[in-house]
Amino acid sequence: MTQGPRSGALAFALATALLVLCGCVVRPDVSIRVTTADNQVIDLPLTTAPGPVGDGVVTVHSLQVAPWDMDKDRGKAKTLAFTFVVQFKPGSVPSRISIEDVTEAPILPIYEDKAPKLEKNNMWGAVSSPISPHDEHINWLLTLDNSVRVYRFTVKLADGSTHVVYKSVFLSAQMKNFIRSTIEGL
Repeated sequence: MTQGPRSGALAFALATALLVLCGCVVRPDVSIRVTTADNQVIDLPLTTAPGPVGDGVVTVHSLQVAPWDMDKDRGKAKTLAFTFVVQFKPGSVPSRISIEDVTEAPILPIYEDKAPKLEKNNMWGAVSSPISPHDEHINWLLTLDNSVRVYRFTVKLADGSTHVVYKSVFLSAQMKNFIRSTIEGL
């Protein structure tokens, strides 16, 4: 039996459909597993953009390290700062928020707010004090390879409950190189 143009086109369409369907099913997930200084095991997915993390009451939307205190003449930062955005379940009233780098020992305090105030949509945001580029809190920035950092948000609420949320951050070697290039003296 000979195949005509119609059966060849049908076979091609069927093979293409199978490849497309199989490609959607066999999508690999790649992640890094990190054990923190306080023995928590955190999986950081690398195939998706990092999203908010939370426990249903406290949701950490972002944690960033950014150049700070810019030298206008030279266009370089003199220091770095951490920025944070956290959202709370309606009705939750935080009485204390502390943020620590728990990636490795020693655990380093990053920021503490002993009287946090919520803004619109139950959001809280803050910026750390400026940090010198040579401070122990950001030694990891000086390494040339990729880095994973894990930050622990400990939130005490007015009702006496305590919530702990871990936010992991992947910093590629290229991103670290860019940050170093924007900092005076590095």
